[in-house]
Amino acid sequence: MENRPPFSYQATVGIDWADRKHDVFVRFANGSSYRRKIGSRPEAIQEWLFELRSACAEGKIAIALEQRRGALFYQLCTHLSWIDLYPINPHSLSSFRLTFFSSRAKDDPKDGQLLEELLRTHCDRLRPYQPALTTERQLDLYCRQRRSLLGLATKTELKLISTLKQYFPVAVDLFEAVGMKSDIALNFLSRWQTMHELRRAKTHTVRSFFYAHNSRSQSLIEKRLQQIGAALEVTDDPALIEPMVLMTKCLVGQLRQFNQTINEFDRKIKGVFKSHPDHFLFEALPGAGEKLAPRLLSLFGSDRSRWPDAADIQKYSGIAPVIERSGKSLWVHRRLSRPIFICQSFHEFAQQSTRFSSWANEFYKRQREKGKSHHSAIRSLAFKWIRIIFACWKANKAYDESFYLNALAKRNASSSPT
Repeated sequence: MENRPPFSYQATVGIDWADRKHDVFVRFANGSSYRRKIGSRPEAIQEWLFELRSACAEGKIAIALEQRRGALFYQLCTHLSWIDLYPINPHSLSSFRLTFFSSRAKDDPKDGQLLEELLRTHCDRLRPYQPALTTERQLDLYCRQRRSLLGLATKTELKLISTLKQYFPVAVDLFEAVGMKSDIALNFLSRWQTMHELRRAKTHTVRSFFYAHNSRSQSLIEKRLQQIGAALEVTDDPALIEPMVLMTKCLVGQLRQFNQTINEFDRKIKGVFKSHPDHFLFEALPGAGEKLAPRLLSLFGSDRSRWPDAADIQKYSGIAPVIERSGKSLWVHRRLSRPIFICQSFHEFAQQSTRFSSWANEFYKRQREKGKSHHSAIRSLAFKWIRIIFACWKANKAYDESFYLNALAKRNASSSPT
């Protein structure tokens, strides 16, 4: 356990937050305490903080709550000069609650008190929130919001496909390879919204459309024209077609907006990423590219004391397996409780690296030959990659594939029997 300063807070606070109100429990250093409900509006929170600050004679205050994001957390972060924030994992609070309430009874005011007690009695085992640099926090949120927006775009695309299959299925078949949220598919649907309209178009008009959208493969164009010629209308019932066309127009417009905003996110992410002094460490990683390198940088950050060891990142990200021992039984399994976005970032990077790194591809193949599933093999590779990235990050030295392969060959030669 790392060394921590002595417990010297003027007050410890537990906050059970909710959408419309927050249950707070405050215990002062002299032993007095109170429980209160405060509104979720910024004005109500600010008024309570001013009162708390006045009661603590300018001393430090520790606050525990079950979140690392959200309006309450962000507002508390503006007072880090006199507040230490301790984000508590909900599973930790749930287990702590079971210690005293085995019936699994739950009560918001009581949870506020339990959070305060957990903080006060086990402060040495908890880690206070340490904000990263502004650029790193900005990069992290840009990447998270982009990923969230991409998920919404995918759901909208699936809704569009479902709608088209009910009255205009050939449109889905024409762009199966590029997807319905591609510009060419969206422009096609803006021009021809029903099979009847497409049938009325002249062949050279449709051919010119594909040429104008950089689809100039003669074989592909002929294939698409044949698909259009062979397609039949599902129905000519206006009671079905007209509502579906209106829905298609709406979904096409939404996907255009999604594409435009995602492109704007990409530009912002690229600018912030390039402005960071450590960007060269992560863009050198094979397969990271413009999408994954910023996500990895936002996790590692620039503070080398943040992660004492690679194992800390392996465990925090959820890549490291969980080992359970009981008597003679031993069970190794994946971590079910983990930060999904961070775990996905390492998983996706490891998968991409198999296309650009020879040793990573060989390592993945060996794991599969041992009987591991695809995802299990990728997690094993990600586990190995974290150690490598951590070493490069600590040394402030970009990854070099040839250097690593030479070191790997020397290590294998020294460990082989003579």
